[in-house]
Amino acid sequence: MVKSILAAGAVLSGLFSFPALAQSEELVSPRDFRNAIIQSMQETSEDTLCFVRISDEAFRAGPSADNCDYQAYTNVAYEQYELAPETLNQIVDEQAQRYVSLIEAGVDMENFSERLVVQLRSRAYVRNANLTSESGLVVEPFTGDLVAVLMLDSPQTLAAVSNEQLASQGVTREQAFELAIGNTRDLMGDVRADDYRRIHFTSSSNGLISGQIWLPEMCNAESEDAAYFLYDRNGLMSVEMDDALGVSNLLAIANGFALQGEGVSNSVVRCSGGEWSTLWPAASADSSAFNPYVTG
Repeated sequence: MVKSILAAGAVLSGLFSFPALAQSEELVSPRDFRNAIIQSMQETSEDTLCFVRISDEAFRAGPSADNCDYQAYTNVAYEQYELAPETLNQIVDEQAQRYVSLIEAGVDMENFSERLVVQLRSRAYVRNANLTSESGLVVEPFTGDLVAVLMLDSPQTLAAVSNEQLASQGVTREQAFELAIGNTRDLMGDVRADDYRRIHFTSSSNGLISGQIWLPEMCNAESEDAAYFLYDRNGLMSVEMDDALGVSNLLAIANGFALQGEGVSNSVVRCSGGEWSTLWPAASADSSAFNPYVTG
């Protein structure tokens, strides 16, 4: 778990170098299958692509590190391969070509209102994205360095919505964020949970976990006092504030991510009494005070 935490969010571009997968009686692992698709995508594309590994069966891709939001899930293709192992290279190449085509084709606007969701991203993400967008992204403030970004979800991709795109669909900002509440709930998929070092780890089968804590039911008068850290776009850590050791561990890990520049966010946020606030870094915080490798 520690290794996967420290590796999360690292942008990998052109670092995959695997030999052609041999046709054999022994099935390749889901991870090698995913990596083979990534390599084939880079070979298919005329441009260098950005890749971020999410899990053994998922990754993000895009034309650059600042535009790496295309989410691909390889589990269905892997199941097809399991049924016909002799078609391995064919399946890998077909998936790679399809993904590259989707990235190059851009955003599909069909069923726009039904696909609007919110994902939390850093202010730096929005700032960088707006440098290449004439109309800017549709966002609302959240807390810490996090903002709520309106996105368009589909089985193939997750793309930020611009003000121009929103206007072209005749949807106001207020309507869009209201629609996104129900859509984010409905499209979340299965939420996977795990505990490690007294910290709760959650992710979504559909890659939308960062939108979960934005939902109104996640922080109200009845909610427990808890801290949250978004360490990956589909990876969320949380701990109850009355667990001092758990809080210490979470802050240490968050500090490690911040020092390495690997986290989606540089803030640990807190829900207390139905209100969101920034727990770390505080105005007087010295980030060097936290050891990212504390035991516990």
